[in-house]
Amino acid sequence: MAQLKPLQTIKGTTYRSIFEILRDVPGLEVKLTNDKTGGSVVIRGIGSLNNQKPPLFVVDGVIYSGDISGINPQDVDAISVLKDAASTSAYGAQGASGVILITTKKGQGLSKQAVVSSYNASAYTYFIEHKTPLKVYGHNDSVLIEGVIQKQQDSVLIFIKKRKEVRVAVKDIKRVEMIRE
Repeated sequence: MAQLKPLQTIKGTTYRSIFEILRDVPGLEVKLTNDKTGGSVVIRGIGSLNNQKPPLFVVDGVIYSGDISGINPQDVDAISVLKDAASTSAYGAQGASGVILITTKKGQGLSKQAVVSSYNASAYTYFIEHKTPLKVYGHNDSVLIEGVIQKQQDSVLIFIKKRKEVRVAVKDIKRVEMIRE
């Protein structure tokens, strides 16, 4: 198993992609490209003589099926390479072309415990306080009203349209959408 750690900088430079990091790992054949993939990698070993398939990437213990160039190289803490028997014994047929294990840096825990307090106001209080423009739909998916809630009286929302109060019972509302300004 080849391993490279620490990965942040080598020769005073910072890595721009995962493939640049992998280029410094022994036992890998890495090709850098200028396209959106960023490059390709093949693990050299007995299995790669006749097999030029990409290796299996495992990030923080989970098989990674996304685009490996999407991982920020500044988030990488360590990289390990499994090849030949080690990769197939650990990951079966999926690891036949080798496995690249990437461990990312762990975030710092909270220094304080989160505090939860109860909130007894109406769900519409936020919209009233922030004068949020809304589109209110009824049970048949028709628009009941568009505008800003002026106030709430018991289970009725009061809007102002053309200088008149429009009352909408909360029980008649199916959904509410915020209108982008």
